[in-house]
Amino acid sequence: MKTWKALGYLGLIPFIVCLYLSSEAEFWGISTKQAFVAYSAVILSFIAGTIWRRDVSTHHDKRYIISNIFSLIAFASLLVAQEVALIILALSFMLLFVYENSIGKQHKLPTDYMNMRFWLTQIVVLLHITGYFLWFG
Repeated sequence: MKTWKALGYLGLIPFIVCLYLSSEAEFWGISTKQAFVAYSAVILSFIAGTIWRRDVSTHHDKRYIISNIFSLIAFASLLVAQEVALIILALSFMLLFVYENSIGKQHKLPTDYMNMRFWLTQIVVLLHITGYFLWFG
């Protein structure tokens, strides 16, 4: 398995661990809900930042702005109630995938990368929905 693919799937572990430990667990004074939301915000911002790497030889101001908007949304999700943050983050992951997929079609990104992104996005969104109903439903 390619390193980027392995790292992509290994990135699911913190989400899964936070859900497994459920809502009452705390480590170093941080609740698993807070850790889940914080990790989600970091990952959303990271993935948004990868948009910049696409065809860096040309300037894509729109792409840079959209990337920064997703990073700001990720930051804002840390400042709202956790149940609201889960919704914002889940929607943001979906929208970011849709945007990245449109870029992928234009620039013919490798199919295996986009397939991985599709499945990771589906799993991450499902984990957010699960967390929402487990913790607040």
